[in-house]
Amino acid sequence: MRFKMKWVLALLPAMALAMPAVAQVRPLTLSDSQEPGSVLVFPKFINRTAVVTAGDQALLPRTEIEIGVVCPPGVTPTLTTCFEHQTIKIKFHWVCPGTDNVTDKYICPETDFFVFVSVNGKLAFAADGRPINSNSPRVPAAPCPNGYLIAWVVDNADRPIKWDGLIGDAVLRGPNLASGPDAGFSTAVEAYTAIPIQANPALANGALIPFTSDPGELAFDGTMYQAVTRTLYGDVKFNNETPRAPADIPAPGNALSQTWLTLLTLDVDSGFPNLPVFVDLNFFNESLNTVSTTNPNFEFPLSAHTHFICWTQQNITDIDANLTQAFEGTRKGIVIANNATKVNLFGISNDEAGPATLIGLVQVFEGTAANLFQERSYIFNVYNDSVPVFTEFEYQPGAGGTE
Repeated sequence: MRFKMKWVLALLPAMALAMPAVAQVRPLTLSDSQEPGSVLVFPKFINRTAVVTAGDQALLPRTEIEIGVVCPPGVTPTLTTCFEHQTIKIKFHWVCPGTDNVTDKYICPETDFFVFVSVNGKLAFAADGRPINSNSPRVPAAPCPNGYLIAWVVDNADRPIKWDGLIGDAVLRGPNLASGPDAGFSTAVEAYTAIPIQANPALANGALIPFTSDPGELAFDGTMYQAVTRTLYGDVKFNNETPRAPADIPAPGNALSQTWLTLLTLDVDSGFPNLPVFVDLNFFNESLNTVSTTNPNFEFPLSAHTHFICWTQQNITDIDANLTQAFEGTRKGIVIANNATKVNLFGISNDEAGPATLIGLVQVFEGTAANLFQERSYIFNVYNDSVPVFTEFEYQPGAGGTE
């Protein structure tokens, strides 16, 4: 399966440069994150041992993916469309991150599978492949501890079709890696809403998605599916990792905390070598009560950079050690991630350099010094700048499997 970037949409003609500033017109090719889609992206999963809760002794998956199907907006139910118990077939792909290690060849592992859901119905399954209950569909475990999940609607011949009725979310329970934000046992629970991408609005719901050139390509350019962007805006809480003496216990507003960024791209050549995605990051601290341009803490800017292959989660102080409450002078701020770009790398000829799509989440952990990742956590969805990046997602048509 391959996700490839082709080009960026130019929104304004040259003559617009001479015109007064006006509100930006939303491009007709841009997806709407608030409406059901024909494609869903779940930006993060955790594939580790299930959690046994101490109180009720329940065995709960670390990641619970919830997928639902509704009648697409604007479609009137009939005997042939959106009728009771109508079955919708959905193809899923677990997508894993690659590494900079040459021995791994910059490959992003992937496993695909199918799930059937009825209209106005819902199913849930775990990233570790274990059934949640007797109603859980049979799915393979993700081939890695962390990554993202992408899904789209197909017909009985596994051909992509338009059905802008997918909705979904994910519940994440507790960290589950040897170190970092998913380490050890935790009582923390958090959730996020999956990101929908609609099909071409000119197509009828249920219609085959027209291939642009290759029957193994899904184009996110407005002809097949709507496009996403390469710029994100998010809220952050700067890190506070220094325990205080008992006589100097911090106020609730200064609780110990870490913030992690989850970033991914749809420009993935899954199962093949991938070019790294480089991202510019700009952080600004909290506006103080005394608004003044002479205040050194007022919207203080700090620029940083990061890169990843397919997917990443990074502690903000691993990106830049100065992203702490002590240095920034405030608890919270804003991050702008932009200019996501794939850069040529010697030996990788199957992937394409240039502007890349960018999707993300902001994840915050709070707690005591001994249990920073185990007590409280929450997730922010992020915003975008409405400037589409056109992408082709190349995959292996046919039955599910591992690439």
